[in-house]
Amino acid sequence: MFSATLSQNQAFAFEEIQKYVCKTSNKVQLKVDDGEKGRFLQASCALKAGEVILSERPIFEGNTTGTRSQKVYCEAFLEKQLSPRNSSKGGGLEELPEFEECFHPRSPLIDCIAGVLLCKTRAKNEALEQDTREAAKIQLQKLCSLCRSTAQSEANHRECAEDLWGALRKDFQELTSLGELTYILQILSSNRFGYSEQSMELMFAGSMFEHSCLPNCFLGTWQTKDGEAGTQTYRALRDIKAGEALSIDYLNFPAGYCPAAARAKALQGWGFSCTCPRCVSLPEVERSFVCPACGEPQLCPSHPSSSEMGCLSCGKAPEADYVARCLDREAKLAQAHSRSPAEDDDSLQAEDEEESLLGFHHHLVFQALWQEAEQGLPEGEDLPAFQQILEALVESISSVCRRKEHPAMLGFYHMAALSTHEDLEVQKKYLEHEHCILQQFYPEEAARQDAEIMALVQGNGPMQATGITQKHALSEMD
Repeated sequence: MFSATLSQNQAFAFEEIQKYVCKTSNKVQLKVDDGEKGRFLQASCALKAGEVILSERPIFEGNTTGTRSQKVYCEAFLEKQLSPRNSSKGGGLEELPEFEECFHPRSPLIDCIAGVLLCKTRAKNEALEQDTREAAKIQLQKLCSLCRSTAQSEANHRECAEDLWGALRKDFQELTSLGELTYILQILSSNRFGYSEQSMELMFAGSMFEHSCLPNCFLGTWQTKDGEAGTQTYRALRDIKAGEALSIDYLNFPAGYCPAAARAKALQGWGFSCTCPRCVSLPEVERSFVCPACGEPQLCPSHPSSSEMGCLSCGKAPEADYVARCLDREAKLAQAHSRSPAEDDDSLQAEDEEESLLGFHHHLVFQALWQEAEQGLPEGEDLPAFQQILEALVESISSVCRRKEHPAMLGFYHMAALSTHEDLEVQKKYLEHEHCILQQFYPEEAARQDAEIMALVQGNGPMQATGITQKHALSEMD
């Protein structure tokens, strides 16, 4: 019989975890470091940029359909399922609060916890086939084998667990405990992935990638069904040598496009501090200002902890009073941004009208431009300005990633091509950039599209779906 309470005692031994990781992919191996590093994935062979490293389905997931929640929580809690202003079936989704963290049956987090409890019922149900029970037990053991958040956060998790306990049906209250719910929350807080606003996933091998703000791998799932995680695929972001530690960016764009101090605060939930070059030694281009000497938006701190600024374009250092004005403008805009997005927009407009001190690489400008791009293609006369926004975003990503091409640029190039349908030469340029990124990071998709285009040219049938749909282009921005 499986233990009544999930705990670290149910975790696999390290050798068993290695075995399951190797089943996922023969291109990786799990290593352990006795220091702060702990467990980490390592390349077992040389990898090329765009190469699939591993693919796996999540061991648990949650999404805004709330299907798991319906089976676990009491009626009083489930009454929150629909918005008061729209009680029709499936309605009201757009009127609900942010899902990821809220205490709501259609929150991906709350739905995922329900999935864990449902799995526990399968593991304990003697009426089910033995294979079904064993599969459920392995899921729970994989869950218990993942890292947990630090003890300092346990009090916050326990408070959330108390709320969850009160929302459970009576039979599930008898199945679990406050301690177990706290334990589950600690694991989810350290290992969950949110690939869209509608879902969260708990990966097994995928949870063992290291974090880096300059990673060598990325989540390279080409397409997934709305609201369902499906199989997630991780790819090489650049050529990787055998024996090299494998890393991904836990924050991703646009959240990861922020100063080192903000990234450090965001990563506290995972219980570690990042020491990648972007956090320690590289110029902090996310805080770029306009250089008074050459006019380029390349003036930034020489490294994240430095108070000295220099221009990456002309190499000159500004006068102290100019630096003070830049920092004062930055602080005011940051304060406005923390209060209200509308106030932030007004402040950025005032910045443009008075004196442009922030360069377009600056994280506050970048976030505002990203929000503009997320609105989709504008109409007619607004298209040229929209193209400039897309080009600024591409250049900013390039400056932060220290590389000419990056998968995050894919959606922007596609939208830029869509916005230039009346200028075929410019459209061709954007499509070539898009295809170049496809070839580098999604080679099999590039080959498929090339084959479809060739079939169309040769008259072998209609082209089914060349290029990237706008829907996928926008999903690449998440």
